[in-house]
Amino acid sequence: MTRVGIVGTGFVSSLYMKTLGDYKDLKLIGAYDINADRCARFCEFYATKPYDSLESITADADLIVNLTTPEQHLPVSSYVLSEGKAVYSEKPFTTSEEDSRTLVDLALANNTNILGAPCGHLSEMAETVAHHLATNPIGKIYAVYAEMDDGMMHNVAYEKWRNDFGIRWPGKNEFETGSTLEHAGYTICVLQKWFGKAKIKGVIQHRSITDKIIPLHKHTSDFSCAVLEYADNIIARVTCSIIAPKDRQIRIFGEKGVITVGDIWRYDCPVKIQKLVTIRRKTLLSPIKRTLPSIETDFPQAPKTAAAQMDFCRGIRQLAELKMSDQAMMEDYLEVNSIVARMNGDSVSRKQHPWLILGTGNMALKMGECLRRNAYPINGVYSQQGTRAQELCDLLNAPDCYTSLDAIPAATEKTIAYVASVNSKHYSQVKALLDKGYDVLCEKPLTMRASQTEELYRIAAQKGLQLQENLWSLFVPAAAKIRKFVAPHKHLELSFTSKLPYSPESRQWQPEAGGCLYDLGIYPLAWAVYFLGNITSYTIDKKTTRHGIVCDLQLTTHHTSGKTAKIIAGFNSTRQYIKAGKDYFTPIYAPEYQSKININAVRKVREKLLAPDYAAKDPYAFILNQLNEPASDQPYPAESSMHVARIMEEINRAITPAKSEPASNATPLPEPN
Repeated sequence: MTRVGIVGTGFVSSLYMKTLGDYKDLKLIGAYDINADRCARFCEFYATKPYDSLESITADADLIVNLTTPEQHLPVSSYVLSEGKAVYSEKPFTTSEEDSRTLVDLALANNTNILGAPCGHLSEMAETVAHHLATNPIGKIYAVYAEMDDGMMHNVAYEKWRNDFGIRWPGKNEFETGSTLEHAGYTICVLQKWFGKAKIKGVIQHRSITDKIIPLHKHTSDFSCAVLEYADNIIARVTCSIIAPKDRQIRIFGEKGVITVGDIWRYDCPVKIQKLVTIRRKTLLSPIKRTLPSIETDFPQAPKTAAAQMDFCRGIRQLAELKMSDQAMMEDYLEVNSIVARMNGDSVSRKQHPWLILGTGNMALKMGECLRRNAYPINGVYSQQGTRAQELCDLLNAPDCYTSLDAIPAATEKTIAYVASVNSKHYSQVKALLDKGYDVLCEKPLTMRASQTEELYRIAAQKGLQLQENLWSLFVPAAAKIRKFVAPHKHLELSFTSKLPYSPESRQWQPEAGGCLYDLGIYPLAWAVYFLGNITSYTIDKKTTRHGIVCDLQLTTHHTSGKTAKIIAGFNSTRQYIKAGKDYFTPIYAPEYQSKININAVRKVREKLLAPDYAAKDPYAFILNQLNEPASDQPYPAESSMHVARIMEEINRAITPAKSEPASNATPLPEPN
């Protein structure tokens, strides 16, 4: 019985667990993950023990399955091997040839082994091809075409993919690692089984799709092609991409015919043979495909219903059966990793700067989770309520908790602060952060007074720092697409309303928060400026005052482009859209759909606006990336933010209820349901 510990409980871990129970000589002792919540979900779902450290699970295990992200493979595997324990690593061993070589040498030095995925060479399909090649059914083999194309992954709705215990498919990490490191090994390992060692004759790699919908901080190839030479003058062309439609076939060309494997991800994939026939003076490939007899293995049967019909645990069983360090087998795995690394080429990484979070409300949590999803370091959390600050620190794994602005250290490198406190504190907090050298992303509105907004932007410019108001919806790719759609129209209608029943404790109903203008109206105003240019004049078409604030507002704005817009904001309905002619784009705070009808009941049948733009369902990532790597053509620059602040202050003066004005107008609206 081999005691197996799993390190890393992300998406792929459930694929291993689908078949681990089929091996009665492998005993799962538990799992460890740096994300304790994720580890707890895994262990609860699979009824196993959660470990609190790599050291403790390594001490109890005979064999560690390393399912961490590729950049963590080296440190995790190094520790386990140094303790004399075997490692089975998810692909690739590491992200470089040198580091993979280091791991094999470490295994040899400690009289243990490291093997790794993929293990397709242990499949019935691979055994069947190897068996029949030995009988020479197609004569001398000249060439092999091996495809590993998985379609345009960035266009699919992968944000909906969940494993058995609810973990998302890690799109960002997959794209940053690259399709070659993730997938090329599937073909290389079976070619090695059939034809032996390979010589690399040439490699081409290319990044064709520069924008994978979500901001990436590491760029690597999404297309690669290698030409490999095997013994007996056999040449193989191996391609790998996330561009071409799904194609995982291998074709072996010989003097008498062709052997074809339709999908190497199917361990039981039928192996077909077509013979060459000569009719008169023409030699043609026979249309008749004959299935070669399948060769069984001594492994349990691979899954039949999974999307990838593979048994991820065959390599683990192979490793468990080794009684001593097997250098030859490790060298085989090392060669596969080496070829894959050369096919991948160099990746270009960009630094992800650390963040500081001020505030502990709902938006602070949402932005903190987005920062974690996108691998930004979080240095600390500030709140005057120490308990809540510590709770958010613990949740986000932030090292420092601050309860006073003075305690926040000065920025010693580029560090970005996110301000999510109440509106009345924005000015003082942003000013303090700029004085300490922080770039700042502040929740809208930046301040409640235009003069303060202008002062903050002036300070930021003098210090060479970035200051950005969090109108994040303008930064999603769909915004630029909609701008092109609406360009021919001379009049737009922009609405952002929400049903908010009156509550004296609610921020939105407190007079100092600015009512519906500052809470909701800022969105359509900013979008109108983005589409049509600065506002030259406006008229107030309607206002409704209740409980001392304006809770329903309609404006007509005139812009430098000569065009006009109808602006709607309020707390009494749920109308969120941009209307241009007969087209609606909804909702305004995160445009996703295009429709001819603005009825919520038909939302499910609306046509998505260029769906790939919003497929990632991680909209905050775009404005975070703008702060991390500033672009000169950002959609909401300081000039626009200051202009909207001036306009809102003018409108606010015009609509603010006088002290003598009653809390309700002559025709008060009923409380929303």
